[in-house]
Amino acid sequence: MKRPYSRTYSQSRRRQQERSRDRRGWLLIASSVVALVLLAGFGVAASRTTAISPETGCPKTHRMPTAHTIVLLDETDRLSPTEVRYAQTVIADEYHWLPVGGRLTVRNIVADPSISTDIVICRMDDGSKILGLMKNPRQVQKQFEKYAGSKLKKLLKEISDAPVQEYSPIVETVTDTLDQPDFGRSVEERRLILISDMAQHSTEFTQYGASLRAKDLEEFNRDIEGVSVRIHYISRRGLSLQGARHKAFWKGYFTGMGAQDVHIGHDPLLGEDPTKREVWNETD
Repeated sequence: MKRPYSRTYSQSRRRQQERSRDRRGWLLIASSVVALVLLAGFGVAASRTTAISPETGCPKTHRMPTAHTIVLLDETDRLSPTEVRYAQTVIADEYHWLPVGGRLTVRNIVADPSISTDIVICRMDDGSKILGLMKNPRQVQKQFEKYAGSKLKKLLKEISDAPVQEYSPIVETVTDTLDQPDFGRSVEERRLILISDMAQHSTEFTQYGASLRAKDLEEFNRDIEGVSVRIHYISRRGLSLQGARHKAFWKGYFTGMGAQDVHIGHDPLLGEDPTKREVWNETD
């Protein structure tokens, strides 16, 4: 017959078990604290080692962006105040939709493509995604205004005040844009946005009084497989070449070069599903 444990021994055994559980609990807490400290330290070190351009908010490295959206804004004819506000909304939305690390370039279409102006801004992490928290839309807008706000306002004012230019080289500007090294296949997500009446007119190609065909532009064709294209079509009173056939030509031109999806119309959410896109004017 087994000898029963004494009460003193049983109590001692329980105390040992409780102390063991306490030690495991404290070790778990200590491990969690160390992990958080290391995570914070890594974030601080990363922020110190990643140099950011004060002009664009982009990292000063030669690495390709994870995503690149280029907006071509037609300056060859004046924009009405309503169209200026529309352009502002489109550009702001495109920045807001970029993933962290993505790049937005706003380029104006002018009579001489070699003197186009680029406004560049990168989508930065505002730090609010740490530990699973949602990002702060107001902070995103603040970043946008800091790096691109004044430059964009200046560009839009120039477009509003600019006289009508002799040429509108849309094809040439698009081709030059597609040839940019930071808009190549190595960039995972590419979007090309045009805000224009799409009335092509240059010394090479014109849609005024002529029937421009896609095959006439073969030398300007580029492989843009995977690129999303949005054409925000500005209707102009008295511009007879505009219409369904004109829109079909441009949609066919970009589709023929392999664009992933091409939409043409006049809507800030052109071709987008509002339920899947975070709108610019959302609140905290």
